[in-house]
Amino acid sequence: MVVAAGYVGVTQPQNRWAVAIGLVVLAVAILLVVSDRRWLDTAPGAVGRSRLGRHRRVPLQPTSSVQLISNRGGGVLLVTRPQKGRPINIAVLLLSDYVERSLPADFLRLLADTIERGRPGGARSVVAELRAQADHVAGGGSARTSPLAARATYGAINAAKLGGAGGVAGHL
Repeated sequence: MVVAAGYVGVTQPQNRWAVAIGLVVLAVAILLVVSDRRWLDTAPGAVGRSRLGRHRRVPLQPTSSVQLISNRGGGVLLVTRPQKGRPINIAVLLLSDYVERSLPADFLRLLADTIERGRPGGARSVVAELRAQADHVAGGGSARTSPLAARATYGAINAAKLGGAGGVAGHL
């Protein structure tokens, strides 16, 4: 993209303003992605996130809640919701055409233990599912056959693939 922007900037001087805006937008997007960090604080029991130097924490306590949900793109997320404010998500499993990956077993167990100690809403079922996933991963099982794989849904992604394949097959 940078090479294309350079080419347009050199060959089309009238469009240099658009190239400059595009490069600034690209730089900001890269900065947001690179600066995004999530962590687990086991001592007090909290999940945190920082982006561009701004930090947020969701304490894992009875006034918060946790659940495992599909991101509708082949991933399973642990969502921690505070009583007030925005939730923080942690990717637990990703199943796509190119990536089949789960969090490591040790981290899954640590996450389950921390959630269990904090006792947020929904903790019992989430802890059981995280421990089952950890046992599966520790035993050498693949992400595709893991206990959480059934939660991964694909929404419009597979529908679009099927639509394209159906369109091609209809012309044969």
